[in-house]
Amino acid sequence: MKTSSMQWARMQLHTKACLSSSVLNQLNHFFSSGSQAQPPTFKVLSGNKDGDFCLGADLSLLSELIESGDKDKLENYGSSYLMLIDQLLCGARDNFTSVAIVQGRAFGAGMLVALAADILIAETQSEFMNPSILFEQYPCAVLAKKLSDRASSDVILDVFRSGKRYDAQALFELGLIDVVCDKGAAEQQVCELIAHAKQHHCGRIALQNYRNRRNGLTNKTRKQLVDNWVSKVTKGDKRLVQYLRRLGRLQSE
Repeated sequence: MKTSSMQWARMQLHTKACLSSSVLNQLNHFFSSGSQAQPPTFKVLSGNKDGDFCLGADLSLLSELIESGDKDKLENYGSSYLMLIDQLLCGARDNFTSVAIVQGRAFGAGMLVALAADILIAETQSEFMNPSILFEQYPCAVLAKKLSDRASSDVILDVFRSGKRYDAQALFELGLIDVVCDKGAAEQQVCELIAHAKQHHCGRIALQNYRNRRNGLTNKTRKQLVDNWVSKVTKGDKRLVQYLRRLGRLQSE
């Protein structure tokens, strides 16, 4: 859905609420600027209207690729995921402000995608958890830096690395969520937020420039991170494959 100041992407994850290769490609296309400069825009990302936001990476796919040793497809998947995080973190350079709406569970890579947005709105029933499976160094380190003006480093690292499950109110009190609202009210919150931003142009530009001061990943750095991750997960650890396969089955339930 597009208007003059808002574009909306709703992830239709009915059969499996995870970041498949196809979903990653579509989201990267949605958050890309294209070849022409665009006017100031809000880009909104949400999950199914009455369901989960995202339960993380496609763990069943990753377990298959790791078991078969398919490094090319692992590299493609990892690179697409890091590109999405990077685009969310640095949207100001393409003149957009990102908004994530969470109305259910946001786990693993799904939680990190939500936290990477400029503004995070969560309904009260939402749950967050990061088992830290995909990339440990990035994006957690970059997100910790982004959130450092909201919460202490100890709090942020505990959220990212402990594997604890948090409700929306708990993360709001820690300063990691911008707005918590009642069930079914998130979309109205977005419309009100954008209407308010239109009336306060300077504040909106300041928000975008805040992100613009944060450097994104270079292609070289992204490749190094992905290469290191592929090397790590393809060392023949059968326990990792079994663990990913078991979690992958849970994503379909």
